[in-house]
Amino acid sequence: MPKQKNFFKKSLSIGVVSSALFVAGCGTADIATEQPAESEATEQTGVETTTASGDSGESEEEEESGVEEETGTDETETSSAEEENKGVPEDQAGITTDFPLGTPLADLLEYYGTPTYDEFFLGSRLVVFDEIDGYFLDSDDKASGFLIANPDVDIFGARIGMTFEEIDAVLEKEGEVFFDQSETQDYVSLYYVENYRITFYADTADGASQYAIVVRDK
Repeated sequence: MPKQKNFFKKSLSIGVVSSALFVAGCGTADIATEQPAESEATEQTGVETTTASGDSGESEEEEESGVEEETGTDETETSSAEEENKGVPEDQAGITTDFPLGTPLADLLEYYGTPTYDEFFLGSRLVVFDEIDGYFLDSDDKASGFLIANPDVDIFGARIGMTFEEIDAVLEKEGEVFFDQSETQDYVSLYYVENYRITFYADTADGASQYAIVVRDK
């Protein structure tokens, strides 16, 4: 790496309407009396049926309204979760770069503009934007790793500018510290976190970290 330390988330109660239809009965001896009774029973039944039908209509309307409200809530929650995640895979939630691994170079260029560094480094093409946000590219020109020099980017709780000791405390594990004579001429602290191999680089063994490289641990 070039010695440029500054780049890189019903129950509706369905109203069950029960109508009790009361039918008035009468004796068979008096037809004149029977007819009004039947008429009254029919009228009474008609009123009760209408009432039951009306109640049922109101219940159906309430049920439909409740379903629509619940559906709307679910859609809002889904939209919020998608907006919050912005397409970031679950295992990358601890790395707050602007783009996740797999992002095409074209999208990076559209967002950042012209890279401030575009060369091969550690065996892969590396593009760095604004000297702090770097992405390693695979043969399909998609992001396959990060080079992070931005102190605002969270790396599973650790940040650029922390010492190796401070990073150990945050990641709750002791890094493997060594001096990289062949490639970067920097002090390195190596960690394996979840599915990633993370290396922090510093000028001295006890100095502030200058940048980090994050790749999937194959």
